[in-house]
Amino acid sequence: MRAKYLNQGDRREPKEISEVLGSLIEKASGQIDVRQADLVRRWAEIAPPDWGNVSTPIGIADKVLLVEAESGTAASLLKYQIHQLLGAIRDAFGEDLVVSVKLRVSQ
Repeated sequence: MRAKYLNQGDRREPKEISEVLGSLIEKASGQIDVRQADLVRRWAEIAPPDWGNVSTPIGIADKVLLVEAESGTAASLLKYQIHQLLGAIRDAFGEDLVVSVKLRVSQ
């Protein structure tokens, strides 16, 4: 037996899930930028060497990348290399994924 959902146009006629699943997935994924997950996954490859060894990307919100440094000393040094990190991210993902970087020290 196949599960059926009601058609939005005619509430009395059920539709196969397979007929509506594609549009549901498309609507849900339209707001997700998979490049964000790719940046986190490929951090060691994309980030300049100084960053990859002492920091971890936490996530991106409103085009701001949050990076956690392993110590206050590392954060202080990385602060002066943010432009290099942004350049590497732009080279890998384009201009619109990340526009700034926020550093925090791990707890």
